[in-house]
Amino acid sequence: MTVTSVSRGRIEKTLISLGLIALSLMLVYTQWLQKWDHVIYDTHLKQWSHPAPDDIVIIAIDKKSLAKLGRWPWSRQVHARLIDILHQAGSKAVALNIIFSESDQSDHRADHILADALRQHGRVVLPVLPEQDQLHAQLTETLPIPILAAAAARLGHVDMELDEDGVNRHMFLKAGLGSAKWPQLAVAMLELEGINTTPSFNGHPPNPNLVNTWVRDYGALLPYAGPPGHFQRISYADVVLGNVPAETFRNKFVLVGATAAGLGDALPTPVSGFGQAMPGVEIQANILDSLRHNRSVQPLGLPWQFLLTGVLVLSSLFLYARLSPGGSLLVTAGLLALPLVFSIVLLREQHLWFPPSAALLGLGLSYPLWSWRRLVAATRSLLAQKERAQVTLHSIGDAVIATDAQGVVEYINPAAESLTGWTGKQAQGRAINTLFHVVNEQSREDITDPVSRCLQAGRSITYPDHSAVLSRDGSEERAIRATASPIRNQQGDVLGAVIVFNDVTETRRMAQQMEYQATHDALTELPNRILLQVQLQGAIERSIRSELQLVLLFVDLDRFKSVNDAFGHTIGDSLLKAAGMRLKDCSRKIDMVARFGGDEFVIVLENIHHEAQVTSIAAKVQKTLEQPYMIEERECFITASIGISLFPKDGQDAETLLKNADAAMYRAKEKGRNIAQYYSEEMNIHSKERLLLEHELRHAMERNQLVLHYQPQVDLKTGKVLAVEALLRWQHPHLGLIAPAEFISLAEETGLIVPIGQWVVQTATTQAKAWQTEGLPPLRVAINLSPRQFMEQRITGMIADILQRSGLEPCYLELEITENLIMKDLENAVATLQILKSMGVQLAIDDFGTGYSSLSNLKRFPIDRLKIDQSFVRDIATNPDDAAITLAIIAMARSMKLKVIAEGVETEEQLNYLKSHACDEMQGYYFSPPLPADKIAAILKAH
Repeated sequence: MTVTSVSRGRIEKTLISLGLIALSLMLVYTQWLQKWDHVIYDTHLKQWSHPAPDDIVIIAIDKKSLAKLGRWPWSRQVHARLIDILHQAGSKAVALNIIFSESDQSDHRADHILADALRQHGRVVLPVLPEQDQLHAQLTETLPIPILAAAAARLGHVDMELDEDGVNRHMFLKAGLGSAKWPQLAVAMLELEGINTTPSFNGHPPNPNLVNTWVRDYGALLPYAGPPGHFQRISYADVVLGNVPAETFRNKFVLVGATAAGLGDALPTPVSGFGQAMPGVEIQANILDSLRHNRSVQPLGLPWQFLLTGVLVLSSLFLYARLSPGGSLLVTAGLLALPLVFSIVLLREQHLWFPPSAALLGLGLSYPLWSWRRLVAATRSLLAQKERAQVTLHSIGDAVIATDAQGVVEYINPAAESLTGWTGKQAQGRAINTLFHVVNEQSREDITDPVSRCLQAGRSITYPDHSAVLSRDGSEERAIRATASPIRNQQGDVLGAVIVFNDVTETRRMAQQMEYQATHDALTELPNRILLQVQLQGAIERSIRSELQLVLLFVDLDRFKSVNDAFGHTIGDSLLKAAGMRLKDCSRKIDMVARFGGDEFVIVLENIHHEAQVTSIAAKVQKTLEQPYMIEERECFITASIGISLFPKDGQDAETLLKNADAAMYRAKEKGRNIAQYYSEEMNIHSKERLLLEHELRHAMERNQLVLHYQPQVDLKTGKVLAVEALLRWQHPHLGLIAPAEFISLAEETGLIVPIGQWVVQTATTQAKAWQTEGLPPLRVAINLSPRQFMEQRITGMIADILQRSGLEPCYLELEITENLIMKDLENAVATLQILKSMGVQLAIDDFGTGYSSLSNLKRFPIDRLKIDQSFVRDIATNPDDAAITLAIIAMARSMKLKVIAEGVETEEQLNYLKSHACDEMQGYYFSPPLPADKIAAILKAH
């Protein structure tokens, strides 16, 4: 190597180093990568959440409050009442995040009443904010009206700054027009407690040239405690209506503000999630929490950012100069983690933010640039000196062996040494087939020497797929991809051969793994639908050759959805795995068990001699699956509905057999579940009819084919109609009036029950209000909620919205729910019922006595009525058991101060019996069948 080449190499290294450092520092200064720094900061912030403190409470002006207290704005007497309640409760400090920039025009006394409440409390902070009436107009400070400003303990600004991506990450402890004179709202609250937060922040000296400019100072990054809803929220209406204990606010910071959509300010934050904003009052709670616990984050100063970034980038260049290419790659992987580590450590331990993107980019570019410089240097050396070819062969990753024309090894590079176990000295002079031992991975047979064929034919020979080279001692085997090519002189004569091969063991393993994942279910590790189709076709071909029967069992787990809904997907997944394992264990070795999807499995039975054998196997499967499952200390029970199809009787191909077995399974579920059902031809007809019915049901609402009939509910003491139950009917254009029993289950399965149920509630409440408008006595309208409808997360919001739109008072709406439905998810069901009850809606347990709720659970239900199932009423006068159950229900209701209504009353004998035992209300054909709305109106007018 000449002096000139050495000098040139040093110059290139220096230029690369200086260029990378200059680029990194420029990126730090210009903040061009700030978007990615925001992504890193936001990602870490989401992992850095902490529990919300117990002594910070948000009183939310939410949708519920607007529904109960009326349209916004409210009279300031309402706010005064709230301040008085908080004062009596002993709250520590209150931030009333509501703008009072104008007097209360609707109530001139209200401002004075509110001012008195503020003075009486003595620790209430009111907001200040900048406003601009028009584009390019002068900024103004919006303050509370003088009487309220004077009565408040402090004024605090609620100004927020959005970053260029529209996300709020910063807070400013002081701000104001012309000078930063107003403390932040949370700072003002802390000042009432004698806590001064500004000394630990860096501020700026006043600037007299900023008279008409909104000035922000003492800035910092805000480390949010958690996503929206993280802090304790209490509805404004609940507080002023006296539904919240005073202890809730004792010695606590209370922030009052809007959370209802469209009412208050809400900003995107790093922790909000996609498309979700955080109400301004909750941002103020986050600021208060961070300041009290010294969690606020200061951006690292620019000199320190320059220093850290420069050191990180320079360290990589320093190490590359002393390491091999392989070592450099490993070091690069480690170095790339350093900026993130520094950033996280500084953020968590020192509450300092170091933006790592510039350092990451500099480090990421350093390796390819350094490798490129090395490659250029290697190429120059290769062109300058022919003998350096061997050095190049030593440095490449591919294994290379060169032989002479007789197949005797002349050269072997380090990669080949590693794969064969032979060193260069040991290999030289040996025949290629003595050290390069290649076998077929699958058959284990030796592969005929391709090198000899290459030398004889004078052309390249590629080793077959699934080739593997054995090490010298046979202890290790590596999958390879290899080619033997002839070496020729200028005249074209074959001088030898070169074998180039590389290790593809890991690549082949990954390919096999991907193939397995494509054909097996990830949860149960059973064959999936793809592999089932392939293997089922093979089983059909074997059945044709053996002339023995092939059978499909299509297994569906009954009640799995109930377990999944009640206990969650984790337990549901564990149950599926356990069920799959049981199916595998109870099957023969020649049988195939596959997961078809969801809670459905398929078993392929081969070599079946008679149908009795199939029946026995199906019974064994059902018995195996119905044994209890103990999952995470919970005992779960399921059964199985099985559909059976036979080859060739029920189908000539895999698709038909699966379709028919599926149809048989659905027939088994219709018959009552936990049944094994053989396929028959009429099932296809039934399936087509069911599909047609489903299609027509999807259009029934838009075509106004759904109607409601109403059945009166009568007070036994007075004989008056107190209520009606809304009963759904389908007025089909060809089939006539269809009862709900024929289509409700289909609506449940397809999810149509949700829009249908919403239509029923809307129609029934609107009709009830219409009867009242006609001057008829107010009637309670009872509506039965389906399981799917009740489990909807927005059921309470839907009911509230419909009541508001219909104008019907909540006390005239009664929702009926079965006890089995409640017991599926007791805690969530009780919570939903309590919300509905708080709205004023009446609640009843339908079909009471047919479920399995205990008396202790029943006491938890905020219900008004028990509805005795008609199965007990039918034989009440002749069956002692039915009579005993009915009397027990009436007695239980009396003890719990609940009303009792008996349904299905059809005879005078039933009527007299129930009347003699003090049943409150009755419903049934004895009084009236279900009737259209106009006929109900006629009955009411007659009464």
